[in-house]
Parts: sequence; C-alpha cells; structure tokens
Amino acid sequence: MMVDFQAGDLLIATVSLVDPNFQQTVVLLCAHDDDEGSYGLVLNRPISAPAELQEDYPFVAGRLFHGGPVQQDAMQMLHSFGEELSGARQVLPDLWIGGSFEILQAGLKSGVLTAEECRFFLGYAGWGRGQLAREFGAEAWIKVSATRELILSEEAEQLWARAVRKRGIEEPMYTNFPDHPNLN
Repeated sequence: MMVDFQAGDLLIATVSLVDPNFQQTVVLLCAHDDDEGSYGLVLNRPISAPAELQEDYPFVAGRLFHGGPVQQDAMQMLHSFGEELSGARQVLPDLWIGGSFEILQAGLKSGVLTAEECRFFLGYAGWGRGQLAREFGAEAWIKVSATRELILSEEAEQLWARAVRKRGIEEPMYTNFPDHPNLN
C-alpha cells in the first residue's frame, strides 16, 4: 500500500497498536522523507515538568508533553508564532516547530507572546526508512488532517477520541476502548 505522508498529518494509533509507547496516541508528523524516514511528536501524553525545568522555564508548566521514546532529554516546541522565532519551520498553515528559544523566552517574559500558543515536548517519535509505511499497511495507524486548534487544544487527554471522531469513526470499540486491553 502506497501512502503519501507529509508534515502536518495526524497519525492516530489504532486499537491494534498495543506498544505502550504509542497505545492510544495521536502523533503530529513533523517531517517525512521516503528515503530518510519520519519524525513526529506525541500530542496527548501530558507530563509534569521536572522541578529544575520548571524553575528555569516556568512557562512550560501545564504545557509539557512526552513527545515520544527517542531522545527524551531534548525539548522541542510547537507554536503559532511563525517566523517571529527565527529558525522555526512551518508544519501547518498556523503551526510551527522549533525556532529561537531565546526569542521565545524574551517574548513570553515581556508579554508579547503568550504561553497558550505553545506546547513543549520531551522526546519524539521516529521511524526509519519505510517503517511508518509498513506500520500503516499493518493498520497500526489512521491518518487524518491536522488543525492548529486540535493540536493546541487544552484537552490533550481526550485528543485520541476526538481525532478518531474527526476521522468519522463512531464505533464504540474506538471511543470506549480500554487503556490496557491486554489486561482484559
């Protein structure tokens, strides 16, 4: 099965994906290259900011997520500030990844930028060449279009069910699926 992946796609884990790293996750695909592989950020796994991180960067409180199992000590950010943060790369029409953390800090401190327009992530999800296509072919993922509003939503824990409904899947098996089906 040939699938056209691109930055900005939302990948919704299906009920058959029981890997604890990705069970009931929604992943924003941030980059895809057929030869190099893919990388994305898990959007619906909020975490508490470690004390030292929150002390240095208080604006991450309530906006920090486990982005995936790779490089969990590296912080990344999604935001709607565009090129105001030099080096930022556009993922969706109103959503950007990365950019100058120093400019972000200064903008948040001065009140020019607002933390509500940001999400911070420790770690990311990565796939080698052809891996994501194979997983998609095995029906581990459903692909839908992303929106800035969906991604920056305050209700991260309900994102999986909302994204499934956005795809048009109203089956109770999806929206009422237990967290740990292997324990049933």
